[in-house]
Amino acid sequence: MVKVIGPLFSVSASGVFKDTLEFRTGNGQTTVAAPRVITKPRTPAQQAQSARFAEAVAGWKSLDESAKQAWRSAALNTGLSGYQLYLSEYQSQLIQAPAQPVPP
Repeated sequence: MVKVIGPLFSVSASGVFKDTLEFRTGNGQTTVAAPRVITKPRTPAQQAQSARFAEAVAGWKSLDESAKQAWRSAALNTGLSGYQLYLSEYQSQLIQAPAQPVPP
C-alpha cells in the first residue's frame, strides 16, 4: 500500500512507497532509503503510553460535533487545534475511558 504525503520525488514527499522506498525529510532535505526496520521491542511503559494515546484518540472520535466545536473554541487562543487540546487535556487530567476530559 502506498502511503506517501506530497508528490512522489518532490521536495515535500514523505512516507513509504510499496514497502521498498521510504521518503524522509530532515535538515530541510528529503532523502530516499530502504524503510527502517525497528528491531528493539518497545518497553512496557512505551506500550502503556501508546495505549493511552489510542484511548484519547478514540475519545475524540466518539464526541459529537457540538462537543468537538466546544474544544475548538477553547483552543482558539492557545495555538493548538481543538483536537490537540483535547488530547493534551486527556493526558494531563489522567482520564480513564470512557470518561471525558473537562475543557480548560
